[in-house]
Amino acid sequence: MSRIICGMFDRTLDADAALEEFKREGFQRSEVDAFYVSPPGQHAMTPVGGDSPHSSEGSRTAGIGAGLGAATGAVVGGVAGWVISSAGDLGLVVIPLAAGLGAYIGSFAGSMARMRGGKRSSASVEHPVEPRGGRMIAVNVDRAGTDKKAVEILRRHNARDVRRAEGQWADGSWRDFDPRAPLAAL
Repeated sequence: MSRIICGMFDRTLDADAALEEFKREGFQRSEVDAFYVSPPGQHAMTPVGGDSPHSSEGSRTAGIGAGLGAATGAVVGGVAGWVISSAGDLGLVVIPLAAGLGAYIGSFAGSMARMRGGKRSSASVEHPVEPRGGRMIAVNVDRAGTDKKAVEILRRHNARDVRRAEGQWADGSWRDFDPRAPLAAL
């Protein structure tokens, strides 16, 4: 496994400037990899699309909220349907329709109430917290004395989320990069 320092860039100009500085500072082409990381949810890692067959870390309890909201909405909708049917000539068909509509609205409201921003400390591959997309520069720092220099160059050129990782490095690129896997802080 190789030691890797990486940083994400919002601007291509900053990433290009960092790549030029890596060349000037003596980093070999085989030690620096640049690639685009898609925004969260757009990595198509599962057969039906998306990134995780389970859920993101911030939506783990959304199913519970949807169930509670659907039950509450069905009861409220059923009562509203009963009131409407007893007050007019619409008949009893209004009760199940109102209950269904209440369940639908309640499940949406319940799941949204349980959604939150994910915490990096709780993230896993099954329930990831992904950084926003952008251009990534990864640097193999197995050569002695390159790790500090790589961090300095990335930070000097406005990289966000400068982090470290271990991974398979071959032919000048990070072969086993997983956009869902949490990276270690420096």
